[in-house]
Amino acid sequence: MSPAVGGRELPSGADVVVVGAGITGAATAAAVAARGASVLLVEKEDGPAHEGSGRAQGSLRVQGRHAAEFPLAVEALRLWREAAEEADFEFVVGGNLYFATRDSDLPVLRGLVDEAHASGLADVALLDPDQTREVLPAATGPFLGAMWSPIDAQCQPEKGTEAFVRRALDRGAGVAYGVKATRVIERAGRVAGLETSAGTVAASAVVVAGGAWTPYLASTVGLAVPIMPVVMSEVETKALPPVFRQTIRAFGFGARQRPGGRVVVSGGLNAVVRHEVSLYDLNGLRFWLSRAADFRSHLRLQLGARRILRQIATMSTLDTRLVPDRSPEPRPDRVAVDRALARLAGVIPAMAAATPARYWGGLVDMTPDGLPVIDGACGPEGLTIITGLSGHGFTLGPALGAIAAGLAVDGVSPLPIEGFRLARFSEPGVRRPEMLI
Repeated sequence: MSPAVGGRELPSGADVVVVGAGITGAATAAAVAARGASVLLVEKEDGPAHEGSGRAQGSLRVQGRHAAEFPLAVEALRLWREAAEEADFEFVVGGNLYFATRDSDLPVLRGLVDEAHASGLADVALLDPDQTREVLPAATGPFLGAMWSPIDAQCQPEKGTEAFVRRALDRGAGVAYGVKATRVIERAGRVAGLETSAGTVAASAVVVAGGAWTPYLASTVGLAVPIMPVVMSEVETKALPPVFRQTIRAFGFGARQRPGGRVVVSGGLNAVVRHEVSLYDLNGLRFWLSRAADFRSHLRLQLGARRILRQIATMSTLDTRLVPDRSPEPRPDRVAVDRALARLAGVIPAMAAATPARYWGGLVDMTPDGLPVIDGACGPEGLTIITGLSGHGFTLGPALGAIAAGLAVDGVSPLPIEGFRLARFSEPGVRRPEMLI
C-alpha cells in the first residue's frame, strides 16, 4: 500500500484500518505492517500525537501500577528500548522515584511495592531518606522516603510517537492525516470497513484507538464506552544544569528532566484535572456521579455551553459529527502546575531556580475504574477497541500496539487482557480507583 501522508486520497481497502495516530495507533500500524498485512492509519489532526500522547509527561514507568498492567508495562518498556535503537526520541533509562512527603503516603507506597514484588518486579524497593539521596543527591529537602524502580525510563512523547509512525511507514503502512473516522461499517455481525470524511475504506478489521473520542465511533456499532474526558496540565521550564535523571512522582507533583536540561512538571498523583460538563455526561452517569463526589477536591468542573448547544442541535450526545475536525487547544491550569513546581522545589531545592517556559493541557480519557479498555470481542467480529488509558497509558503504547495487531490479524492477544474487557462495566461491583489519576 502506498502511503498517503498528509493527504486525503485514501486506498479503497486495507486488511486493517487503525483510527488515531497517538502512540497506541502508531504502534498498532507498525505491528500490523510487520506481520505483512496491509494497514491504513487515519488521524483527524494534521499530524501524529497532537492530543493525549504528544502532551504526556513522557515518563515510561513500570512500577506504581495496578497489578493487571504489569505484564503490559514490562513488555512495553522492552519495545521502547528496541525502538530507541532505531531512532532518537530522547530515550533515557534513569529509574523512577515515588516520593513520600506525608505520613499517609508511606502505606500507599508499601502496598505498591508489595504488588510489584508479587508480579516479579524484584528490583522495586522502598528507600529511607538517606538511601533515596544516594540515588538522587539533589533531593536535600524534607521527605520520608521513596519507592525506587531502577528500570523505568523516559522519552520525549511526540518524538517517540513519530518514531513508531516512521516505523509503520517503513514497513509499508499508509498514513492519512486530516481524515476523521465517522462510522464503523458492519455487515452480518462483522466489520466491513470504515467510513471517513474522505471516503470509505473496505477492511475486515478496524482498531479504534481514538482516546477520548473513541465512544463516539464505538456508538456507531451500538457500543457504550464509559469515558470521561479531562484536561491534565503540565509546565516545561527553561533549561537548567543537570539535576536528576530519574522520573519523579509524588502526591502533588511529578517531573522529569530532559537531556537538554528542561524540566517537565505535572500535578503528580491525584493531580487536579478539569472537566467540561455537558449532556455527554449522561452517558455512564451512574459511575461518574460517585467518582466526582469521591474526588471532588481534584476535579474542576466548568459548563460546556457550546458543546451543549451542539448536542441539542444534533439531538445526540455521541454523534460523530460532534467530534471536532481539529481539537481546540486545551486550556492549562497554570496555578495548579506552578504549585506542583513549588512542591518539587521543596524536595529538590535546586528546582527553585526553574523558570516556566511553556504550559499546556492534554486530553485524558478516564474510565470509572482507572483501568484501560482493551477488547477485541466487544462488538462485531474484527473490531478492536483500546481506550481509557486514564493518564498513565503512554508507557503502554508499544505493547498495546502488539496486542491490537494480534487481535486484528490473528484474533489472539499476545498478552493477558481479560481484566480490561468492556463488559466489566455492565457487571456488578465495578471497582473504585484509589486515585483519580
